[in-house]
Amino acid sequence: MEEIKNEFTLETITKDILDRVLEIYDTNQEYFMLSMNEKPSMESVIEDMNSIPPESGFEKKNYSLIKLNGKDIGVIDYIVDYPDEDAIYIGLFMIDGRFHRNGWGKEFLKEFIPIIKSQGYKRIRLGVLDRNKIALEFWTNRGFMIVKEVISTIHPKRNWKVKVMEKTI
Repeated sequence: MEEIKNEFTLETITKDILDRVLEIYDTNQEYFMLSMNEKPSMESVIEDMNSIPPESGFEKKNYSLIKLNGKDIGVIDYIVDYPDEDAIYIGLFMIDGRFHRNGWGKEFLKEFIPIIKSQGYKRIRLGVLDRNKIALEFWTNRGFMIVKEVISTIHPKRNWKVKVMEKTI
């Protein structure tokens, strides 16, 4: 029997495909209840599409659907050259809930990390809500280390306690 090679691709998220992003968000209700205490909505998708960290710009933002063999399986939102020129910052990494525990997040990162490393990046940084035990375990198992704990300034009213994690690549 011939082995089928899985192929991951990224599709830039534009206004005309926001409904596909919301469909993925909707399969991750636990995360949104934890982070926003409400269900995801088109407004939360648009907010993510338009959010950038301080001292960055939209030209550095990559908000994309993760596709596996042409099928939408997740969303990644990352900023290049942030917080420093040798780093990228992952603001959101979400696999469609129907595909959790299938290894697709891990497999995507195995392909994604060498690509960004070949582009000259030396570190990946991200933030995990301190109450998100599943995400903390996922990133720790991928070799990320907690470098500090902060209160998020992105949405001050939400008072997020965030574990900033980093990995040298």
